[in-house]
Amino acid sequence: MNFDENEDVILLRRSISEFMKRFTEEYWRRCDENREFPQEYWEAAAQSGLLAITIPEEYGGAGLGMYEAATAMMEVARCGGGLAAGDLLMRTLVFGGVMINRHGTKEAKEKYLPKLASGRAICSFAHTEPNAGVNTFDIQTRAEKRNGGYVVNGQKIWITLAHKADFIVTVVRTTPKEKAKSKTHGISVMIIDTKQEGVKTFKIHGMAMRALTSNTVYFEDAFVPEENVIGEIDRGWTCLTTLFNAERISTSSISLGCGEYVLNKAVDYAKNRIIFGRPIGSNQAIQFPLAEAKAELEVAKLMTLKAAWLFDQGRDCAIEANIAALQAGRAAMKAADRAIQTYGGMGFALDNDIERFYRDIRLFKTAPVPEEMVLNLIATKLLQLPRSF
Repeated sequence: MNFDENEDVILLRRSISEFMKRFTEEYWRRCDENREFPQEYWEAAAQSGLLAITIPEEYGGAGLGMYEAATAMMEVARCGGGLAAGDLLMRTLVFGGVMINRHGTKEAKEKYLPKLASGRAICSFAHTEPNAGVNTFDIQTRAEKRNGGYVVNGQKIWITLAHKADFIVTVVRTTPKEKAKSKTHGISVMIIDTKQEGVKTFKIHGMAMRALTSNTVYFEDAFVPEENVIGEIDRGWTCLTTLFNAERISTSSISLGCGEYVLNKAVDYAKNRIIFGRPIGSNQAIQFPLAEAKAELEVAKLMTLKAAWLFDQGRDCAIEANIAALQAGRAAMKAADRAIQTYGGMGFALDNDIERFYRDIRLFKTAPVPEEMVLNLIATKLLQLPRSF
């Protein structure tokens, strides 16, 4: 087993670290405070090729894998961009790039992948619903065959960037649950262009991810052409397993980057804050919790990279990806909490960014799936315990 990173990954990380120097803490703080989309970052990421990592070369991309994508998301978060910078990459590289490239039609690839790679299109993903939450099998948004395509009606909630998206990769039901042949049958995935009257979005002002914003989305006779179906009708679950695994790897990577950022801030503060004639970092009561946070981040990183490697090999990585997301979210949360404790009262001040990262990191214990559901998966699939629901 070789843990050495290849030269391409090392160069990618270094180039991203240099790239992120263009965007100061003040820039990200302003975007957060004003709930302002980081347009300058978005445009620069497109120009630098960051949005093209998982897009095949024939469509203007770099043709790289999930390992490189995870590296990129981790690094932009670690360098101060946090959740906003990492999540923006995930929307393009995973929800758009991986999903359409692996399961989309030739027409969809030709239409959307070049736009994603160049930053000319923003992609969102609509899964959760008011009455179903993350339970895919209870979704009520429906698509009916009509006029050479499908007409979609329904409601989605907590859909990040839907208000700015050019298209939304959407989970719909094409066969009613009561008529489905199996639990997974009847679910389909479609690309819905948002620039039509049948798509309406309303912002939800939450405490996390303020620069990107979540939305409630209403589909009212939104039209989807045949070529915008991802995978097969009624068999979208196969595609979704790909997306969910890649999403877990992505959120794990972003968590780790955020955790490293706040931990590094805390360590620097502990080295330079002098009390009673010595740095507070010389006290074990400060040292040990920070050391524990570092250890837990490193362990979660190993599982994240293992999951990304398995994904790129075309192997099942559901367990590894979910464990990575669980442990990375917890490790990042611990790092953020200890960072505030290390800073003391100053940890609550807006101008040192710890509180912003704390708010954003907390999201990873709840989204994209609550950690309790991850534990359910581990208990039933890995430990073979009876289902509790």
